[in-house]
Amino acid sequence: MSTFEQHHSGSGDNVRDKIFVTIKTLAPDVLLKPMEMVFESLRKKDLDKAKTQMSLLKSMAHQDLETDALLEAISIYGDLIEPADQGTAWGTIFKIVSATADSIVKDVCLAAMIRLSAGTEKEAETKKHFASESQPGQYAKEAFLSLLADEAELEAVSQKFILTESEMNGIVEGAFRLELLDIAVRVGDRLLEMYPSYNAKVLRVLVSALALNSELHQRHLWLCSPQVKQKLDALTAEVVDLLGRSNGTDLRLYNMACPILSCYQGAHPAALLDALKKYADFLGPSHAETAAQLKAIAGDDSELPQWQRDLQAASESYSTRNAWCRDFLAATSHTINQVIPFIHLATPAEITDWLAGEMTISDLSEKEVAFTQLFARSFRAAEQHDDLAQRSALAEAVEHFFDKWGHEINEISPARIFELAEKLFDAELPDKALILTSPIIGDHALWPSNFVVTHLKCLLEAQQFKTFDEVLGRVADAESSLSLMNFCSLKHEKLGEIPLALEISNQMIDLAPDLPHCWYRGCYLRDRYQDIEEQRNFQTRIFDSLLEHYSRETVAILFFMTRAGNFKRAETKWVDWFIQDPLNLAIEFVDFHFGSSMDGRADIEISQTLPQCLGAVQFTQDGVRLTKLIVEDHLDVSECTLKGSSYLGQLLLTSAIDEKLALGMVTYVIEEHLPPYIACLRMAAQLRHTHNDGSDCFVIMRPPSDAAELVPFLEEKLSLGSERRSQLRTIDSIPLFMRGHGLFSENAFKAAFNCWTDAGIPKSLLYAIGDADPKAVILDAYSISYLAVTDLAKRLLESGITFILPAATKEALSAWVAKISDEKFMMMGVTDAGKFYRTTASDLQAHNGHVIAALRCILENSSVGHPGLHNAALEVYSIRGGVDHTVYDAMQLSSASNVPWLCMDPVFAKLHESYDRLVVNAHALIARAMSSAPFDFEHKRHAVMLYAMGALPLPLTYSEVKKLAEHPNNLAGFILFKIIQNHGKQIFVGSENPTFLLDLILVHLQGQFFSRGRHRVNSPSYTPVTSYSSHVFNHGIELFLKSYDKAHAEYRFAAALAYISEQITDHQSFLQYVIGYFMQFAQGHFFDINIIKENLYLVTSTSPEDLESDRT
Repeated sequence: MSTFEQHHSGSGDNVRDKIFVTIKTLAPDVLLKPMEMVFESLRKKDLDKAKTQMSLLKSMAHQDLETDALLEAISIYGDLIEPADQGTAWGTIFKIVSATADSIVKDVCLAAMIRLSAGTEKEAETKKHFASESQPGQYAKEAFLSLLADEAELEAVSQKFILTESEMNGIVEGAFRLELLDIAVRVGDRLLEMYPSYNAKVLRVLVSALALNSELHQRHLWLCSPQVKQKLDALTAEVVDLLGRSNGTDLRLYNMACPILSCYQGAHPAALLDALKKYADFLGPSHAETAAQLKAIAGDDSELPQWQRDLQAASESYSTRNAWCRDFLAATSHTINQVIPFIHLATPAEITDWLAGEMTISDLSEKEVAFTQLFARSFRAAEQHDDLAQRSALAEAVEHFFDKWGHEINEISPARIFELAEKLFDAELPDKALILTSPIIGDHALWPSNFVVTHLKCLLEAQQFKTFDEVLGRVADAESSLSLMNFCSLKHEKLGEIPLALEISNQMIDLAPDLPHCWYRGCYLRDRYQDIEEQRNFQTRIFDSLLEHYSRETVAILFFMTRAGNFKRAETKWVDWFIQDPLNLAIEFVDFHFGSSMDGRADIEISQTLPQCLGAVQFTQDGVRLTKLIVEDHLDVSECTLKGSSYLGQLLLTSAIDEKLALGMVTYVIEEHLPPYIACLRMAAQLRHTHNDGSDCFVIMRPPSDAAELVPFLEEKLSLGSERRSQLRTIDSIPLFMRGHGLFSENAFKAAFNCWTDAGIPKSLLYAIGDADPKAVILDAYSISYLAVTDLAKRLLESGITFILPAATKEALSAWVAKISDEKFMMMGVTDAGKFYRTTASDLQAHNGHVIAALRCILENSSVGHPGLHNAALEVYSIRGGVDHTVYDAMQLSSASNVPWLCMDPVFAKLHESYDRLVVNAHALIARAMSSAPFDFEHKRHAVMLYAMGALPLPLTYSEVKKLAEHPNNLAGFILFKIIQNHGKQIFVGSENPTFLLDLILVHLQGQFFSRGRHRVNSPSYTPVTSYSSHVFNHGIELFLKSYDKAHAEYRFAAALAYISEQITDHQSFLQYVIGYFMQFAQGHFFDINIIKENLYLVTSTSPEDLESDRT
């Protein structure tokens, strides 16, 4: 922390100037003019010139030694004495002090002798001589008290009832020298009260600075208490005022102003900076660094150190930056003053190269090197926050650093720690930033400094709402800080307290109506939570001047205006902005247009003409298609514009479509006259496409003109990236939630539905631990989609269970249902085989109408849950990047509200329960819902179909499987066949009832036989034409034969035949029907019929039940 320096020189009515005035009254007239020349040089701080003038003055003939002594006094007070000449000067002065009878001369010279001897070997002799004086003069007294008196002497004099102004001046300055704050404050107040001069004011301000020093040394200003900050602000205002009153000539003020400027760490008051820039010429050598910085601010960096100039040049030029970083990486060792700039300038790849090499940093401890490495990694991760592996490694590194060095965290520069915290925030690791900032932020009162704002920002992002309120409660004047007010509005929104969020948003507008962000916040909240009329009423209050200049906030405001139906204001602004800077605004312009128009809410009506635009034309120039905007002459021309007065501009404006123009040797053909907005949009899209460096997902695709080639073209384009998705689908040991998020991170519900309907994605059995009979459950995208595809949502609601959705989940679900229900909805892609498909809203309704109905049912019958004021579980927060927001929100809501979570991923269910949080026994709940009503194939076919195909875990009972087998519909037969094929071993092998599989086969064949011809008349549209009875029989018998290994296959086959036949001997036609299936199976598997007949006689004594106990 900067220290306010106390130097006793300047231009006020202090010791030096008073003595110079006195000397002029004592000096011979012939010396007055030369003396004044010396004084003028001193006032201008030209010491070299003053020394030369003083040498000339001393060489002039004098009448007496007293004049020589007075000249030495001028040299002493003007700091013109060279070290080698101090002894001679002291001797000259001492002679006069000892011999002169003139009290004034003696006083002046004794004061000069005291000043000269202070801090030298002559100090003791001078003190002794001063003590021998019975009545020392005012100058000598002041000089002694200021420069030589000890604490006891100062205290004794300060207690006198009557003190002169000069004595009090000396006491105060002596107290500065010995840092005796109590004496300085007491006497300084007394001096200002009794002698309210400019000098008294300066001394009292210096006293305030001395008092503030100790407080500023305790903590960084941005971590100090509000009282300390207020004192510094008050001190700054007084120093600025005194600088103005002295016209910048009082050097003592710069001993406060320059450290104050440094103390503010860049967040200094404008008045202080303006004053220092105004009086920069008065800054002496002791403040050369500040003077250099002020010049650099004005554009002249010539006085900065060379390394700072190199760094500045590197930050302004890409090629210079490359060279600077290349030289840095080539060096074998570095200082910390080189490393920190490198980290700020380097690309992630360059930081990686440096970290991978042998890192040698001079004069750093092991802790400091470890912190520097962490610092560098945070900068890299902030630029590559999508790299989950790197982010995870950085999170571990932060924890490791704090575990090892956390007890010494206060020894590291707070500025560096909070800069690291900002980068961790940018790397989406605010929870790790809090590990470092929380010990430093302390538990004392705070003010809204940048450090406090960073800490609160991390608390809010990490959803540490209780701690956020606790820290905010310690921040003075938080209600007048826009940053903190914005955070409070965000917090209330996250907690579902929308009226409070809106109220604070309105207060922000009242506090700073000229800041676009305040209005953006108001637009955003109304767009999400209020109706269209309230949105429009609010937006009419936004004045045009606020939207004059491009910024992210103004773009967002125009976006909300467009969604609310006021596209005209956005249209004009975007065309104006694009004319000014087409290349840099191309990406955002295209994003704005498609973002505001694709959801169908915006009513976009394009204007044919706009101010400043005379027209827009698409044409070809020697066969090359171009688009140009014709603009008024006062506007600057870019690659996208032509001035209206130009010859080409006039020709394009007045030419008809398809007209051919010849201009010199160039041929132009007019293709289209365009509205200005459309022309700008086309040019922006082309610029974005042309300048895409591979990081932009946007591309202009030109489909083939031949319709027959369109599908192959789409298959080629849409299959790009499918290989990565295919790998992610099949990799083992990835939890369902993380796999789904990896496949479809853009939409949680799309991810969930694809997972539940894709048999190629591995799934585990439902979690079978937890609350089996909950009264309410919290749902996420996966549990919602599971209940929808199984058509079980209504069943659970009828059983008395309440559905609770996090606010964001319900909002996303509502938007998803509205989207897929819209008649204009269409989705297209390619299958695993690379074949093109498209799905429309009518397709979804026809094939998955029950899913849409179930989603609407959940929406209509669910309540929104808000977690209330709480601190989110950080162990859950740390994995939020690997799952979608509905899963994360469900976990946090369950933790905060103590309501069980219906989790369909056993890995996450177990994790949730391991922290003693409630989870639903999903297996028991779904099984009860499945069996709670009579078997209705129409109702249950969706769930059992997905289960049969291996796409969906489903707890089926033997009773439901048997009822499925009884159902005559061919689709039931197909489902049964798939159950046997995909789940037969789990269901039928090793069960307590080994003949159950045979019973199912018999029941199925019986249903098919006795319903032949009847059920086909009124079969539902989903009924397959083909019967799957042979598939059921063949796969069922084959599984039976493979499951039991007693004797040979013909024996087991005969046992199965005997078991089934014995139950239907009374129905000969049906028996023959069944025997036909057995005979076809035997022939197809090349069984020996004679051996089968022989074994039929044997199995009468060995039933199929005995096969299980007799297995060898």
